[in-house]
Amino acid sequence: MEARTEMMAVATARCALGARLVAPLMLALLAACSTTGPAPAPAVPTSCPENLSAVKAKLVTPYDELASFIGPDELEATLTKPVDEMIERGGGFAPSIASGEKYVQEYNAILADEKGTRAEYRAMGETDEWIDLYLNSVRDGITINQAFVDAVRCKQAMAQAQPQS
Repeated sequence: MEARTEMMAVATARCALGARLVAPLMLALLAACSTTGPAPAPAVPTSCPENLSAVKAKLVTPYDELASFIGPDELEATLTKPVDEMIERGGGFAPSIASGEKYVQEYNAILADEKGTRAEYRAMGETDEWIDLYLNSVRDGITINQAFVDAVRCKQAMAQAQPQS
């Protein structure tokens, strides 16, 4: 019994010693990663997406199911419409970004209360299959709207980097 207690004490001491040796090393690694000066200006993009078609591969809902759920032509039009046209129709860079971010926030709020959303739709008589499709379409809405916001910011950065005439 005494030998077992002694072994546990040695193991505990080694573990504590290891932690004391690792902690300064971790701090040194973190310090090496930090910057002391101002952050460099972000690089100006050399190209931006012309439309949102690249998002198609990131959708969680099978494309055909999503298209039939939100409207057969609506999804295709959303993904293939030129971003420049959407920015123009949206009133410019800032309003377009604000609109896309608003939808991302609204969709995130729906997903944050997934349990409540499920209960609400069940109370309206929707099936679990329909609710799953709806929630996946909300996830895809986040993906699409975030891609739009990113594309608009990219185009804004390129426009701001061009020399003024």
